[in-house]
Amino acid sequence: METAIGEVFRENQLAKSAIAGFATINSKSEELGLLELCQHQNLFLKTFGPDVLSQISVPNPSQEVGKKVGTCSVAEAAALCAASDLTFLESSQIKVISVGLGVKLVVPKQIFSLEGLPGMVTIAVAQAPILDSYLTTNTEQLASSTT
Repeated sequence: METAIGEVFRENQLAKSAIAGFATINSKSEELGLLELCQHQNLFLKTFGPDVLSQISVPNPSQEVGKKVGTCSVAEAAALCAASDLTFLESSQIKVISVGLGVKLVVPKQIFSLEGLPGMVTIAVAQAPILDSYLTTNTEQLASSTT
């Protein structure tokens, strides 16, 4: 995962130091590699249910993913949700969900697999504006989503 994240950030001229956290679907909340990455980077992991993720409009939905996990987007939708700070949204609260003001998808989903290693990782990056300048000197924070 770290290799894929590094490649995405290099290719898109993004600073890894701007990563505010990681996000994914709640069924991956106990995935060891993801938890180790968060611990190693000292960053949070936000997870969202498929009912929340499926309400987010994304540029690259996948019907195949939808059949497997109940939402046509994990990486892009989770990145946008995390950047919008929709963490505590409950299923019963879902009516219409929109991403927060100023939140944008900076890097659409990119799928990586490393030769000789099992599995794949999908990464998307969303940007959230900083509203309180005293929180950081950066002008933006990025939520990186991995699946």
